[in-house]
Amino acid sequence: MRVALFNPMGPDGMAYIREGRCEQRLSSFGYRMLPVSLPSIAASLRQSGHDVTIVDASVPGSSASTPSPADARALLSSDLIVVNMATPTVTADAATVDALADQTRAHITAIGVHVTAEPEGTLDACSLDSVVRGEPEITVTALADALAAGSSLDQVDGLTFKHGAGFRSSPDREFFSHLDDLPVPARDLVDEAAYYLPLPRRPYSLVVPARGCPHPCTYCTAHLYYGKKLRTRRVDRVVDEIAEIVDRGVVRDIVMWADCFTLDRRYVLDLCEELIARQVDCSWMCNSRVDSFDRELGLAMKDAGCSGIAFGVESGDQGMLDRMRKGTTIAQGYRALRAVREVGIPSLAHFILGVPGETPETIRRTIDYAKALDPDFAQFYYAIPMPGTELYQQATEQGALVTTDWSRFELNQAIVATDTLSLTQLKRWRMRAYAEFYLRPRTMRRMVGRLRQSSLHAVLDDTRTFLGEWVLGA
Repeated sequence: MRVALFNPMGPDGMAYIREGRCEQRLSSFGYRMLPVSLPSIAASLRQSGHDVTIVDASVPGSSASTPSPADARALLSSDLIVVNMATPTVTADAATVDALADQTRAHITAIGVHVTAEPEGTLDACSLDSVVRGEPEITVTALADALAAGSSLDQVDGLTFKHGAGFRSSPDREFFSHLDDLPVPARDLVDEAAYYLPLPRRPYSLVVPARGCPHPCTYCTAHLYYGKKLRTRRVDRVVDEIAEIVDRGVVRDIVMWADCFTLDRRYVLDLCEELIARQVDCSWMCNSRVDSFDRELGLAMKDAGCSGIAFGVESGDQGMLDRMRKGTTIAQGYRALRAVREVGIPSLAHFILGVPGETPETIRRTIDYAKALDPDFAQFYYAIPMPGTELYQQATEQGALVTTDWSRFELNQAIVATDTLSLTQLKRWRMRAYAEFYLRPRTMRRMVGRLRQSSLHAVLDDTRTFLGEWVLGA
């Protein structure tokens, strides 16, 4: 069976991330990110004997509205089209699906967190034939197998599909317990050089060492896509994959793509030891919680090539952290950021503004906390109640959600009004947070130092886009 895996352009010609819990425009960081689920699905489909193409409209020079002749042929000649969809792009994605359905007889399905949380609503809104709920590789492959054999879709666990005038859902598929049995993503189907980091501007790739997170944060959708149980791949298999990428000579920068890379401390130490023992010439980044990082771990990571860590700090007010069910403390944030600074690994801290219960005083504490922690970079997001999260239920029940327009469910859009903060006030606080953090002399000196590592033209262009689309234009 001919299968096309399609990552469409977002609304207004903007490129978007649609990868698990990360659903936002690429200009939020000024980079291009590999939609790693697609080559991972492709490898599983190939293993089952299917002919696979990846069409990624987010890469430079692509357009969802006017695809290249080769991309158009790949899509329209396929028997199965798998569309990557996300909450803030779902309306635009639905229009893309409708346009495809007018031109092809292919079965069109969709993957992603949004369709997992809202399967019937998504099907009802466009010409999709089905949606894949949760972890996509095995379900998409089973769907392709069933279509090729002419079998009933009822036999494909994890699928919701149109049936007569209504919908039918098969049982949930259990999360894949043996990640090492999944084949290595088919990166030969994408242009590895097209995906790059912002500082410095270099090609990079994503490698998945683990999936799942047991923490109950109210705003996070990770459990929908990859479950609440931490599942790790064998260390040697992960390092094999990294070495294979590096040996091709295009990419030497890696992002360890996991919901929280440092959850299993022993696993991270073993992975670092393997990278060092095999002398893999790579630089890599990861994310972490502040309660799962310390100086000893940081030293091991630095020796193994770690060049950046992103921390989900979220708030500088303990009451707000507790409301989010984050499970961390203000003191743990200080310890983690002090440790990462001591070992010399650049850091990024994420903060969320506007969870129900937020006040001007709690935001003031968060801004002061961000400056006191002094990470190299900081991102300030609005609290967005994504479908399927506890926050969505809370905001809906409390009448705090001001819109049902999915296109506004993006981290730079204020859509939750609290008892003490209007949307206008929340926007002003977010702009104040960025200004107070980045306009400090120490931060500006660091930024100037990093400019020397990259193309000035590229950095200025990315900065204009970041400010225009992400900070000021929201």
